Amino acid sequence: VIFLGRFNGEGVEKPFRILLRITKDTEYVKLIVANGRIQGAVLVGETDLEETIENLILNQIDISQVEEGLLDPDIEVADYFD
Repeated sequence: VIFLGRFNGEGVEKPFRILLRITKDTEYVKLIVANGRIQGAVLVGETDLEETIENLILNQIDISQVEEGLLDPDIEVADYFD
């Protein structure tokens, strides 16, 4: 289990969005997004997203153009932000 940033939404400017990806018995990914930037995340299981999401939070990179597909398991998210 990995908690990053404001993973529970506390202190995040409202309104914010919660993006979820849940794969039964495998993974759980929850992202807190405000103003097109990830503010926090909860990652459970082998998601392969830890480093990418951490960098997106730390650098406050605008994800609004890719937000809808960000958690698509068929897309390699790290390729967007190399």
